Amino acid sequence: MAVNSFKFMPRTLAESMKVWPYVDTSGEEIPWTPPGKAIQESKVALVSSGGLYCKDDRPFDLDRERKEPLWGDPSFREIPRGISQQDIRAAHLHYENSHALEDYNCMLPLAALEDMLAEGRIGGMSEYHLTFMGYQPRLGTFVRESAPRMAERLMDMDVDLVLLSSG
Repeated sequence: MAVNSFKFMPRTLAESMKVWPYVDTSGEEIPWTPPGKAIQESKVALVSSGGLYCKDDRPFDLDRERKEPLWGDPSFREIPRGISQQDIRAAHLHYENSHALEDYNCMLPLAALEDMLAEGRIGGMSEYHLTFMGYQPRLGTFVRESAPRMAERLMDMDVDLVLLSSG
């Protein structure tokens, strides 16, 4: 199934973006690092590209993206374990946010992770999980600054495994 990354963009902008060079990576080996310990012993964190944030935190910068449609906020936010639905917000122009505002688990499946912990299928769960805005048409700042800071934060939390949830 193809993913339409341009669905929520103005048509003329979407058409202009389709001229970006396509890189065929189908012949490349998928990068893989085996887990260092059994999943049942591992502390797990979630990372979501859904642009979720805590209501008391600063939202992702959608105003700048509206003014500069080829820019996406490269920052990330921390979501605490056990956050209530009324304390979470979504800021993303490239998917329909109403579903996440009804149940954030569709973008950040914390309830499923809690179930896995209760069933003994994972060894632990991080107290914080990370979210970013997946729309990153220019990856520079995200790759050079945000992703390494996210990785550092996950290491600071002694996380063994990370699950990526994408919208």
